[in-house]
Amino acid sequence: MLEGRAAIAAAVHADLVDKLGRVRVLVGDDARKACGMLPGPAGGPLAIAQPANAEQVEAVVRIGKSRRAPVVPRSRLPALYHEELRDALVLDCSALQAPPVIDVGRRAATVGVGVPAALVDRMARQARLCLRSLPALDDGARIGGLVAVGDPGDIGAGWGSLCHDVVGAEVVTGSGRLVQLGAADLLGAAPWLGQGLGNALGQVLGHEGRFGVVCSVTLRLHPAPDCAWAGSEVAADRDAVLRLGSLARRALACHLVDTVLGVERAGRLRIDLRAVAWDPADLPNASTRLVALCREHGLTLPKPVAEERRVRLGMQAGAWPQTVEHRASVDLLVAWPDLANVLDVSQALYAEAGQAPDRTWTFGADGARVRCGIPVDGDGVLRAEAHPLISRAGWLFDAGAIPVGAGSLLRAAVRERMPTAAKVLGAALQRAWDAEGVLAGRTGVW
Repeated sequence: MLEGRAAIAAAVHADLVDKLGRVRVLVGDDARKACGMLPGPAGGPLAIAQPANAEQVEAVVRIGKSRRAPVVPRSRLPALYHEELRDALVLDCSALQAPPVIDVGRRAATVGVGVPAALVDRMARQARLCLRSLPALDDGARIGGLVAVGDPGDIGAGWGSLCHDVVGAEVVTGSGRLVQLGAADLLGAAPWLGQGLGNALGQVLGHEGRFGVVCSVTLRLHPAPDCAWAGSEVAADRDAVLRLGSLARRALACHLVDTVLGVERAGRLRIDLRAVAWDPADLPNASTRLVALCREHGLTLPKPVAEERRVRLGMQAGAWPQTVEHRASVDLLVAWPDLANVLDVSQALYAEAGQAPDRTWTFGADGARVRCGIPVDGDGVLRAEAHPLISRAGWLFDAGAIPVGAGSLLRAAVRERMPTAAKVLGAALQRAWDAEGVLAGRTGVW
């Protein structure tokens, strides 16, 4: 007779196979491999469930509740941090691939959270529409990774986060109930109003699946511009990053670009910009003005190259500036006045670790997003919790940085700085939606 963990794992496996089918359930070494763990008899997840729709997500959550197994949603596997997945029922949201439904008249797209963001944008472009922040680097980021679990992905932040355009969501709560957030009439207005009140939809989207599993979202679309790419490379130093930030702010204010990227790596700063115009005849002029503006800021930029017609209409993938890999990182939002402070503090934290800065800057109308990479140790092991970017993250927050997708390693530091109203709202949502802590994980309330 099986006892303890083995009995729970066997029961969970049997229940999942009954509700989802054998092909949508991974156990044992298959589950460990999918999570990025080494093969072994112990320490892995109880099982990995790959539900295809909201009804199957309901079934998975109810199985976790009935078997007293913590359910951990993930939009991307393998996971960078394995600790939370041990002895848990992992819900792989990347399998929620309801294809995009583009409503041209209402300029909206309803899509499963497992669909790649670049695919949604390409389909919208065929109707001359696009996501607010067009995908800038195609790293395979899925819609769920951008709006459901707090991972921003590598996406152009020109005129704000994609989360600003979430006008509806289909969510399964910790009690296993399917609820609908948002309404059709929100398509004509902002999805929420910033009047000093708690943001319930924002809490649900940003809590990494701890209040509810987001299965699909409805996103507002925008008119698609014509685009032209240009890139250059300079030596990476403080002055170069600040000059790039100043260039981005002016270019975005003039609506000359929708994407400004700066990648610091190995002592070099790679710059990629995308000039835009909503009339094809205006694109050459916008490109010329962008080159002149770069020259004013001491940056040399070649003439931007316009996207081909088939790319512009979403009939094939674009020529992305570079490829990126799924790596451990700390992602931060930075307001323009705090840019220099966060730059200096992150520089000091990298110096404390004895490492060269590994940062990706994405500039937008409201500020910048910086992704600070965390290298692995010399023995190839990721010890993120000991890295100064994690252990001294409070310095970054005090300098003006706001974490995006805090993750388990940063959650305690973030919660200390949350306003009281946000804490009260979070506790109320958890009591209402996940009273038994099925989705809350081992750390309990956010």
